[in-house]
Amino acid sequence: MSRRYPDTIRLIVESFPELTPELQKAAKFILENPEEVALNSMRVVARKAGVKPATVSRLSKRLGFEEYGRFREPFRQRLRKIEPAFASRVADVQRRGATDNPGLFAELREQEIRNIERTLSDENYGVIQDAAETLHRSKRVYAIGLRGAYAPAFLFYYAYQLFQENCRIVDTRAGIFADQLRGIGEQDSLLVISFPPYTQLTIDAVSYAADAKANIIAITDSMVSPVANVAGHTIIAQNRSNTFYHSFTGALAVVESLLTLLVAKKGGDAVTVAQEAERQLSKVSAYW
Repeated sequence: MSRRYPDTIRLIVESFPELTPELQKAAKFILENPEEVALNSMRVVARKAGVKPATVSRLSKRLGFEEYGRFREPFRQRLRKIEPAFASRVADVQRRGATDNPGLFAELREQEIRNIERTLSDENYGVIQDAAETLHRSKRVYAIGLRGAYAPAFLFYYAYQLFQENCRIVDTRAGIFADQLRGIGEQDSLLVISFPPYTQLTIDAVSYAADAKANIIAITDSMVSPVANVAGHTIIAQNRSNTFYHSFTGALAVVESLLTLLVAKKGGDAVTVAQEAERQLSKVSAYW
């Protein structure tokens, strides 16, 4: 049986009165937490719902699905296919800007300030500090951010390699994406930056690194983001925007915070590498 997400939700709601109390408990959790179904196994969903795995299995079959995997698929499709809606947002920006450019600019400025304040909040400091410590102790550090997220990921890689020599950027150039992750292991860390609409290759990379028992540090928008599911450290970066494209200001602020904390932890070793980088860049006339 194959159903779309809205049809599946409607089926649960319509069937709810006829379910046993235990099945209703599972159904209520699923209705209130659809992302959990998309991201987790039947056992994990059951544990979070406070029921036995067999209950979730019975609910799936009661709704007409052969197995939990079939029941889960519409929830996964929903998470994969969050529409960017760029065209409608472009039209909205043009409509507002036609009569009030200063107002549009002021809205943008205020939103970006809020993004930074909420991302670099006191509540977020602990997880950023813990993530920096994990990166500091890593044998190798991999950084990945694709599509729009490439900019903050590359900034981390570029600035990091100015004071340390154990970082790699993971991208899709020349089709060697998988090769760049070869050898990653439990002594290494993967810094991943990902926001909706989530890029499939990024999720694949995170799954590969997690299977290899690498440490995952995720900079993302939500604790139910697909890259947060297996992360040891999840840093929530605000990405709200009044314009047509979501903001990366919060992600950039996290990257700069991590770099600053890492420099502070590296001691004289970082100074030596930075001095060598300065000599090399000066030698090749990298700057005007």
